[in-house]
Amino acid sequence: MKTRITILLALLLALVCAAASAQEYYTLPEIREQAAQGWHETYTDKYGRMRQVDIDIEVFGEETAPVIKACWGEPLRYDFLGIDPSFAGIEAAEKGKGRTIHPYEYIRGMRVNLDQKYAEDYGNDLTVGEMYAFIQELMREQGIEREYTWEQPYTFSITYSANKKTGDVLVPAYYYVDLWQEEFGLPILTHVADSFKRDISGPVVKPSLGFSMRDYNEYSGWVIGFDVKEILAEDIPLCSVNKAIEGTRKMIEDGYIQQVLSLRFGYVIYSNPDEEWGKQRSAYNMDTWYLIPSWVIECYILRDPKVDELGEAPYIWELTINAQTGEMMDYFDTSLYDRGDPRYKGFISWDDVR
Repeated sequence: MKTRITILLALLLALVCAAASAQEYYTLPEIREQAAQGWHETYTDKYGRMRQVDIDIEVFGEETAPVIKACWGEPLRYDFLGIDPSFAGIEAAEKGKGRTIHPYEYIRGMRVNLDQKYAEDYGNDLTVGEMYAFIQELMREQGIEREYTWEQPYTFSITYSANKKTGDVLVPAYYYVDLWQEEFGLPILTHVADSFKRDISGPVVKPSLGFSMRDYNEYSGWVIGFDVKEILAEDIPLCSVNKAIEGTRKMIEDGYIQQVLSLRFGYVIYSNPDEEWGKQRSAYNMDTWYLIPSWVIECYILRDPKVDELGEAPYIWELTINAQTGEMMDYFDTSLYDRGDPRYKGFISWDDVR
């Protein structure tokens, strides 16, 4: 009888543990609901400094978070062949009476109005939508039909030249826009190697669409893209937003993260562990990449956590947080070629947690 009771209690305990484990994972729509409250918290680092995080949290995507094996797209690279507007008069104006002005300078993650003429006051009356339509037609002519984050560029800039004394426009403005590629509504935000302190000169790559444009004659740009090779999982379980945030706590409290700029959910690229991975190997010689649903935190990091001082133009780090475990990639990792390890290591499936 005691044996039967012991077995029954063990089974009940197993069921309770399984249920508790299952409750730790969420679907993408549930994550979106959790993220709606934002990230508003004050931390104290070990040097006694207060670090306040007060940001919205961005969750891209739709109903599911697929895991993708990707390959280089065709064509591997496409260049726009207009006149580069950055060389069309700006340099000449600089040598005379002009000075370069940036009404917008590499604004990251800005939501744009497609019908707005952001550069109208600076001699460029194109709307963002008109500019996009022109670029999209050039891409269609080359058979490029990929999706991009048109309404929220990775970076958005406007540059023009003005008279130093009067402020009058000497050389009309041009846009410079850099867009994330999307798959299943999830932007490909970064490569996981950007999480590591030491530079990686090996096979690290990010697909992108970048272009500058003043008018229909003066434009230039490029496309480097991924195509889906295989969907490894239609959807994966995700840890809570709070657990993902908790993964940042140590770096903040140790004094390294000085300021959090954003937290976004999208794809992060991992390298293929089955392909030769070497310090000097070119990314363009590798065939396969893995797109893993992840969190990416943009932040400023202090070189010396004891000294609360950033440079004049501080670098914005993009640190990856595992969206299933809440663990942030180790900024100090040197486990592969004396650098961080960006190789794909699999995922947790819904079957694993049920």
